[in-house]
Amino acid sequence: MVRCPRCGSEAIEEINYNTYKCHECGYMIRNPDDLDLADEEYGY
Repeated sequence: MVRCPRCGSEAIEEINYNTYKCHECGYMIRNPDDLDLADEEYGY
């Protein structure tokens, strides 16, 4: 699960390739590297 780097919400939707939007705060993420990937915490 991905989280918004600004508000920490998991309400992230992929708008199109490499563009994501948070439904909680409206933050647009154009670089997936900015997303907090929960998978990294667990090493999967």
